[in-house]
Amino acid sequence: MFTSIVFSKDRPLQLDLCLQSIKKNFFADSQILVLYTTSKGYDKSYEQLITEHPSVMFLKQSHNIFDDIQSIVSSKYFDGVSETYRAVYSDPFKYVTFFTDDDIIYKSLGITKEDVSLAFENNACCVSLRLGANTTMRDYGDGVLREDTVPSEVMRLGNLLAWNRTSIPTGGYWAYPLSVDGHIFKTSHMKKFIEELCVLSQHYDNCGGVPRAKHAWSQTPNEFESKLQRFFFDMPPLMTCPEYSAVVNSPNNRVQNTTANRSGDVYNYTALDLKDEFDEGRRIKLDDITIDNIVCPHQEINILEGLS
Repeated sequence: MFTSIVFSKDRPLQLDLCLQSIKKNFFADSQILVLYTTSKGYDKSYEQLITEHPSVMFLKQSHNIFDDIQSIVSSKYFDGVSETYRAVYSDPFKYVTFFTDDDIIYKSLGITKEDVSLAFENNACCVSLRLGANTTMRDYGDGVLREDTVPSEVMRLGNLLAWNRTSIPTGGYWAYPLSVDGHIFKTSHMKKFIEELCVLSQHYDNCGGVPRAKHAWSQTPNEFESKLQRFFFDMPPLMTCPEYSAVVNSPNNRVQNTTANRSGDVYNYTALDLKDEFDEGRRIKLDDITIDNIVCPHQEINILEGLS
């Protein structure tokens, strides 16, 4: 019923932490897929990670991430996989949640599967696990947290908070439904959007290093999220979230050049240094990290506090 798609590049140690958190705090019988790509020197680290997470399906990204995502949500990706994977993943899934490998589900969700169903029965556009009454601050890209615009009118749907996102100025977290940081979507909604992006991506393909258009699309989850915004006004106005956020993105480093997201302002750990820690057999234990006073969906955590 629930499938999580985790985007990953060159972050085996952070991905391991993310997977720990999903297994511990997300819905128990959910399926987990990792869509990953690697730079030179990272393949063996991911091969090791694959052996440590046998219940997780790892899919190597092709030259077109939009095609990859479309294949996953339409279940086409599973036609040629092993019997073990096919038994778990071949059935269509009703809800899809996107994560990046530096996301952490740092606490229990505080909601049930029935709450998620209730949200979409009331025509919600998403269930945001990164929002809650505690996330009142916004990262404006300069490393300074300032007050975000939060909804003035909030109603309850089961254990969820619900609000009209169109009543809030665009740009803030509470008016931004199409995020790949811990948002649950109805798969049937996303299929339509992703199919359109697949067609468009062929026009902007940079396959073989020869752009078919002046501005070729990057093959990153950042680009995917950016292009999803063309459907901003096609989404229903109702957004929902738990009473308190359950997901935080800890931007300790940056591994892509699509967007100049801030990272490492407080706890700066390079991807290469963390890879070395992983290759030497050390892992970050989720339960040994102090994660409290979360006021923003993007907030640096001292993840190496849990390294052992």
